[in-house]
Amino acid sequence: MPINILIPYNFTVNDEIAIEFVGQRYGKRKEVEITLFHAFTPVPEIDTRNSPIMDKVNRNTSYLRLRQDEEKQALEAARQALMNYGFNGDHIHCLYLAVRQDIADDIIRLWKRGKFDVVVLNRNPGNIINYFSRSISKRVTRHVEGGIGVHIVN
Repeated sequence: MPINILIPYNFTVNDEIAIEFVGQRYGKRKEVEITLFHAFTPVPEIDTRNSPIMDKVNRNTSYLRLRQDEEKQALEAARQALMNYGFNGDHIHCLYLAVRQDIADDIIRLWKRGKFDVVVLNRNPGNIINYFSRSISKRVTRHVEGGIGVHIVN
């Protein structure tokens, strides 16, 4: 029976730990399908219309587009890391999608649509923003509780 795993990925050390966890826990199984998911903020298109200020803003957005290309390459490197654990490359999918609402809602939407059996999340302990708002892992766990396996790695 196939196991479908969703790994939200944000290019942090904790994400690398999530990759290692999946590799060690599921690496020997041939029926595993993995989806690496990263949600990014889209870069706006800017109409410069002969404005020096807008040209400068456009150069800054060019930097952001270059950064997105680097993120796509890093997502591919994470895919390669999973392949090094023995997963078939055809069973590892990379989703690099624009944020629709917020990241937790996007993960939940993807889980509903993708019929995942397992979600591997990580947390950033000490992240001050989690003091003021519910963390992504708590929101996702609360929503999918009982429906699938959720692993939270640190």
